[in-house]
Parts: sequence; structure tokens; C-alpha cells
Amino acid sequence: MKKWTALLSVVTLSLGLAACNETATPVQEKEVTETSKLTLQEVYDKSLKTSEELKSVKGTIDMKQTMNIPSAEMTLDIKSLLEMEYIIEPMKMHQKGTTTMMGVSEGGESQETDMETYITEDAMYVYEGTTAQWMKFPQEMVDQMLSTTKQTDPSAQLQPLQEYLEQVEFEQDNENYILTLEGSGEEFTSLVQDQVDKALQSLTTEENVNLDVTIHSVNYLVHIDKQSFQTNKLDMIIDMDMKMDGETVNMKMDAKTDFSKFNEIDEIVVPQEVIDSATEL
Repeated sequence: MKKWTALLSVVTLSLGLAACNETATPVQEKEVTETSKLTLQEVYDKSLKTSEELKSVKGTIDMKQTMNIPSAEMTLDIKSLLEMEYIIEPMKMHQKGTTTMMGVSEGGESQETDMETYITEDAMYVYEGTTAQWMKFPQEMVDQMLSTTKQTDPSAQLQPLQEYLEQVEFEQDNENYILTLEGSGEEFTSLVQDQVDKALQSLTTEENVNLDVTIHSVNYLVHIDKQSFQTNKLDMIIDMDMKMDGETVNMKMDAKTDFSKFNEIDEIVVPQEVIDSATEL
């Protein structure tokens, strides 16, 4: 069970096209007076270029996950509320929030844990509420986590959608372009397989570790600001099976991320009291 809960946490730290030549349809829920004639392909290209030039951003994440682990006869329900600020190059990150887990302790009582993480090029400090202490991780784990964390920036989230643009519903309101992708089956497996593989490799030094992913359903909702072309909202719902070492685990994830403070974060500094008090692993 330990390997699955670890993978779950890291994936958490883890879209000739006729439709692409159409302009966005105004949403029906409210009056839209500021309409744009840009096509889906044009909006996607502008947004991807803007995201690739991003220097820093803040992400607020509200995530719910359910993992069924047959070998442990256990179902884990996990809720996470996280705020994350990160600088793209050189990569630095500060994440803080709470995680509530059901299904771990006997009697089904929930366990709420405060967590905080600093990642820089040469150090990773993690605070875990149940131990009430800071831990400093070795350099090799820093490098692995930096690679995985880079997958959470808006450009990394947009790039996989390129293959599926012809299936994206394209709408607009006064402030945003709204992209919606819903699907199921094997054709959507590649949408998350690469990110899951990178998350898995960050957990182990072994080579040739494979995680087979089967997508039952996927739902992406992306908001792109009409003026800046920044991706300011990404909602993702996924129902998938993951098979590793002969065991299959089902995971359902509902993650809502709001992006803000584009290019406004100049520095992330690890407090000296964190450095002084951390226990090296």
C-alpha cells in the first residue's frame, strides 16, 4: 500500500482539424457582449506561447482523490487544499496546505495533516504535521522532484491537449475562452501516461519500472484569459486504473486549479529557522 499512497501524492505534485478553425461559441448561461473571432487553434497557439514564456505563477489547488487498493482491502479518500508559488527558471517552489485522509486508521476516522514544502535547486525541505518537524532531503531526490514539479506549470498542462484539439468544445464569455474536453477509452491514455511515468520515476531509482494506465473517463475544463492568453483555470476529472507489479488500483481524481500572480513572484527564500531546524535524511 505504501508505494500506491506515495505515487498518489507525487501525481498530485501531476490536451486538419475542422473544430480548430471555428470561433468560440458564446456560453448560454450569461450574456456575452465581448466576442472574439479567434479560432481554437489560434487561441491554443497564443496561450501555449504565453505559458512557455511564463517566469512565475501561483496555483491554488482543491483536489479530491479516491483510491481503491484491493490487496489492502482498503479505499482511501483524500482531500487536499494547497497553495503553491513557483518560479520557473531556476526552479523554486513553496507549497503549503492541508491533506485530509479517510480510510487509513481503524474505525475510519479522518486524519488531517498540515504540509509545507520548499524546493530550490540544491535543497528540498518538507514539513509534515504528524511529526511536527522539518526534514531536508538528499540532492538526488531534489533533482527528481524538480523534474516532476515542472509538470504542474500551465504550459505542461496545455501541451498534451494538442493531440485532442479536434474534440475540444470551444466557448467564450466576456473574460475567457473556455475549452472543454470529455472522453473515455484507450485513445485518452496518452493524455496522462507521460506525466504518471515521470511521477513514478521520481519515486524510485530502479530502471524499467512500468506503470500501465487505463483511462475510463477524462474531463478537462480550461479557462484562458482573452487579454493576456494566460491559463487561469484548469479543472480535471479522471477515472483510471493503474497496474504495477501485477496489482491494479483504481483512482478517481477531481482537481481544480486556479492560476494567478503571473510573473509577479520574484523570489522564494527558505526561512533560516527552517534550514537550522531541519533533520537531514
